[in-house]
Amino acid sequence: MLRLKVKSHSFYLASGMFRGRLRIDLVLLAADDLIDNAQSRALANNWISILTRYLDIAYDTTRTSDDSRQLQQFVINNFPSSIHSTLFYLPTAYLDPKPFHELIQGFKTDIDFISPQGFPIRVEDDLHLYASRVAGTVADLCLQLVFHHTRQNFSKAQRHRCVQAGMLMGNALQLVNVARDVVIDAQIGRVYLPLSWLQEIGITPEMVIRNPDSESVKALRHNLLRVAFDIYMGSRSVIEELPKEARGPMRVAVEQYMEIGRVLQERNCRAPSIVLVMAEKEARKTALVVGAGIGGVSTAARLAKAGFSVTILEKNEFAGGRCSLLHHHDWRFDQGPSLLLLPRLFEETFQDLDTSLEDEGVHLLKCEPNYKLWFGDGESIELSTDLARMKSEVEKWEGKDGFERYLRFLQEAHRHYEISVEQVLKKNFTSIFSMARPTFLRHLLDLHPFESIYTRASKYFWTERLRRAFTFASMYMGMSPFDAPGTYSLLQYTEIAEGIWYPEGGFHRVVDALVNVGKRLGVEYRLSTTVDKIKLSSPNFSDNRHAQGVILASGEELLADVVVVNADLVYAYKNLLPPSSLAESLQKRPASCSSISFYWALNRKLPELHTHNIFLADDYKESFDDIFKHQLIPKQPSFYVNVPSRIDPTAAPNGKESVIVLVPVGHLLDKQEGICVDLSTTQDWDGMVDKARETIISTIQARTGARKLKEATVNEFINTPLTWKPKFNLDKGAILGLSHSFFNILSFRPKTKHPRIGNLYFVGASTHPGTGVPICLAGSRITTEQILEEFKLTASWLRKRANVKVAQKSIDKVRIYPLGSNLQITLLILLIALLGAIIQSWELKGFGYGW
Repeated sequence: MLRLKVKSHSFYLASGMFRGRLRIDLVLLAADDLIDNAQSRALANNWISILTRYLDIAYDTTRTSDDSRQLQQFVINNFPSSIHSTLFYLPTAYLDPKPFHELIQGFKTDIDFISPQGFPIRVEDDLHLYASRVAGTVADLCLQLVFHHTRQNFSKAQRHRCVQAGMLMGNALQLVNVARDVVIDAQIGRVYLPLSWLQEIGITPEMVIRNPDSESVKALRHNLLRVAFDIYMGSRSVIEELPKEARGPMRVAVEQYMEIGRVLQERNCRAPSIVLVMAEKEARKTALVVGAGIGGVSTAARLAKAGFSVTILEKNEFAGGRCSLLHHHDWRFDQGPSLLLLPRLFEETFQDLDTSLEDEGVHLLKCEPNYKLWFGDGESIELSTDLARMKSEVEKWEGKDGFERYLRFLQEAHRHYEISVEQVLKKNFTSIFSMARPTFLRHLLDLHPFESIYTRASKYFWTERLRRAFTFASMYMGMSPFDAPGTYSLLQYTEIAEGIWYPEGGFHRVVDALVNVGKRLGVEYRLSTTVDKIKLSSPNFSDNRHAQGVILASGEELLADVVVVNADLVYAYKNLLPPSSLAESLQKRPASCSSISFYWALNRKLPELHTHNIFLADDYKESFDDIFKHQLIPKQPSFYVNVPSRIDPTAAPNGKESVIVLVPVGHLLDKQEGICVDLSTTQDWDGMVDKARETIISTIQARTGARKLKEATVNEFINTPLTWKPKFNLDKGAILGLSHSFFNILSFRPKTKHPRIGNLYFVGASTHPGTGVPICLAGSRITTEQILEEFKLTASWLRKRANVKVAQKSIDKVRIYPLGSNLQITLLILLIALLGAIIQSWELKGFGYGW
């Protein structure tokens, strides 16, 4: 009973690789098929009744020891002796009965072939339902056994995800089984190919039965195998999420069966112009990703999801780039990003990879309030997602009218956000003509790219205090609010509308999650591996010049079909590629700022500070001029203080605090920028670090009332432009890549594909769409889809979204009502009539002639 329909040598070989009771239980699931051996429809139905009765008795929760003897007697009286042991010892105590009943429904489909109606598989959905009942159910049962016997801890969500993927994989194996047995099934009068498929090419089931080896049937078998491999490719990565003792055996079972599909494809191929190419063939395209920053690891996972064999090469011993961690004993610090914005882009990234942040164990903590802003006059403002709270804060400084203007500011920022996400972050700008897309062009002026964010904010906020409060975030883009395009008010919008979040365990948890997804998809990570050069097909520029792979610092050469560079863009053009005018022009482009960052381990709590704190300089504009025009540290800097242990206790020992301070400063001057300047005296970084530390401590203590910060600090890490540059190969030590001024974004920003070298792509802060973790995640999707398009492949997430149909109730339908009420329309008609009467009166008096 309950024979695995994809049962075969592969199943028994796989079960033989298990150990102990789990092996016994798995073997019990594979028994002789009673239904297919039935000589008539009546006998088959009788076996269905007997099997159903067996399940009813076996799963009777009120069963006693006497009932157990009754079950054994029922088996002896009704079943062949060859399967008695299977039915006696079937582990029903820890198996859900539902899959067994679904399996019986699958058997009923087999019986329907004996009915007068004949062929029950009418459309493709019927075939998938049949496969899920006769094979998906067995996968479900197998995994139930695996999880029952494992000693590893798995959450309910993890188990559910594995079982769902396993059931899909069972379906894929069953489709291979159907493709393999077309001839055998035809001999007993069965056709499992959907009738709708037959009708599309003008044949009937009877024709398949008469000639199952015809070219038409071969084409349908190829199509069926293509569907099977699509399901297989989407599910195979979950094998790596199973308990360790189950991964190898399950992989053997699956791969042995899919190998049958591969052989079928190879032996039955027709002309290349006709044959549907096997997904597994395409999947063997290779890709090398240089750099394991957030853009690199997400691109690698996406390419692996699309079937590429991917290897990541990272010079550091850790993944994540600037999105990495520092540790001092039990104190933990985020080396770079420390707040999660635009959560939608994170969610979409993991959804595209058929998982979620939650499924990957990433727990997001909401920071409330968003920030506390500290001013030099002793005042402070708290920014929040709480509308009532913001009403109180805004009205405190600008009155009732101020809150109305605040809402209008949010309305504008909302447009900036939604237009930017849909028309910029999800679209590639491969040439200047991309900006002429009607969908983008009609929104261009709505984005206010030719006005600064400070200018736009000044329209809505009339006090200098609130103008500063709603423009400082341009620092996240490495720009002054007096130069950053007004579009970037979207940053304030996402903070206020969607909140600021923090991944429990540190921001690197997001990187870890993407790395783990990549590993499940087969990505190979080679850390502490430095790339020396990109290997090109020709040393000279030519029409067909393309990337062939990379040359490592060790001299080792790695070849690939495509190379994706996630290293700093200016560094890559200058150091990994031959000299070119393009590299020189990139070197001259304006760069973003750098930072002096302090990481302090405190031996006590610091209750005066919130999780996120901003200390704004009294000389607001002048402080930004010092950074962006003179490449210095301001006399009185604005700076950001993050206390992760306030929201995540795991960031510091109990009763202690982890504190991160980021002071925006100018980037390193190069020879071009430092003409007529003594660089050694202008940028004295040791002196600037001492000055910054002293200023920060005195400012925090003066504005918050905190005391003896220096004495409470037991350890200090420091990053400056001089350390950022070599640690992450950042040109000029600019932590956010190239500037985001108007002529450095959209079609003006460096492209995601090299304009002269084929098969060479880029992802990261300095290429389109720009800097920041969520923006780089969006860029990863753009770059990956461009690669897939080049190889004539379709991203699975695009197919999935195209097939999503959301049922909408009548009450939820959007309806556009008249622009005005009936009263307003009536008054408008009366006004028009009155004007008409006046004009007519003038004409009668002669005043209207000659108009």
